[in-house]
Amino acid sequence: MVLPALLFALPVVALQPLTPVELRQLIRSSPKPVVVNVWATWCRPCVEEFPELIAFARSHQDQVSVVLVSADFSNRRELVEQFLRQRGVDFLTYLKDGSDEEFIAVLSPLWSGVLPATFVFAPGGELVVFFDRKVSKKDLEEALMQARKKQSKKGGKR
Repeated sequence: MVLPALLFALPVVALQPLTPVELRQLIRSSPKPVVVNVWATWCRPCVEEFPELIAFARSHQDQVSVVLVSADFSNRRELVEQFLRQRGVDFLTYLKDGSDEEFIAVLSPLWSGVLPATFVFAPGGELVVFFDRKVSKKDLEEALMQARKKQSKKGGKR
């Protein structure tokens, strides 16, 4: 019986709804830079970039907070959980709970709403850079360096 053993090996997925107000609070209250990635299971570029995002999150977990926000509809929750489980995501992730316009207002009014979208914030919530395309681990590492520079200019590490 291989199947039951495999079920126990899959990570437990922690997926919770996230409103724009809660997202703003997460970004502003973090003592570390924050990377917010908005994605969906139906978005091919999102699926393609996902391994790079997870690799970045794991290799920089002490230096940055990575916030994954699925733009899938809430009735697709099980599909989102399955997607995350299959990719070994074992940290808290979020399901968008609010209008696109509200999320755009929180993340960047310059964002068209296209997916995938990745936003890098300095500690305190200042937007450093955003990508409205697939990102690589290298893109994220360079953006993290920019966020650290903003942090240093504002008085050092917290």
